[in-house]
Amino acid sequence: MTLIRKFARPLLGSSFIYNGVERLRNPDEAAEELSETLNEIASVVPQAESLAAKPKLTAQVLGGVQIAAGTALAIGKFPRLAALTLCGVHKLNSYAEYRSAPLETEEDVVAQRKTLLKNISLLGGLGIAAVDLAGKPSLSWRAEHISKRAMKKGNKFGEKTVKWAENLGDDAANTLKAWEKDAKKGFKKAEQQAKKAAKAAAKEAEKAKDKVS
Repeated sequence: MTLIRKFARPLLGSSFIYNGVERLRNPDEAAEELSETLNEIASVVPQAESLAAKPKLTAQVLGGVQIAAGTALAIGKFPRLAALTLCGVHKLNSYAEYRSAPLETEEDVVAQRKTLLKNISLLGGLGIAAVDLAGKPSLSWRAEHISKRAMKKGNKFGEKTVKWAENLGDDAANTLKAWEKDAKKGFKKAEQQAKKAAKAAAKEAEKAKDKVS
């Protein structure tokens, strides 16, 4: 699977790098394609009016983002974040390309549908790349696994220590059991806090993903 990633990521990223370079080389053409879509977005989201007012600059920024994120995905640097970024940019570009496509002939309609299908396929590939953990489990699973393993080791250590203390006498055994009870309470509290922190981190990651999407 790792070998597949080494080939798949550069192949997926190369398309966006190329498109980004083309946008920077032909900003006027890219601005014309984006203009109508940006105006539509600005009519719904007032905060986007500044973007709609400068379509050429917006096209150049999007081109730069495509090059940076495409390169990061291709070389495997923060691939999930790069894929999420490209998902957001690709959605905007796909919609703009779909809206601005000429529909004067039947061939134009067929070409528009083919382009839309291609863009949807790329979006699917980005979606897979965005959730690909490269064989590693999620943060919440790792936190829970570590806590369970630590508890298991702690229980084994406690049993051995209690047996050792019993050989020293009842007072030592009772004192150790009291300490062990307090330690378990503290560990349980720490475990709960760790799980809460892991869940909070997972929620923040989902929110960031939704914002990009």
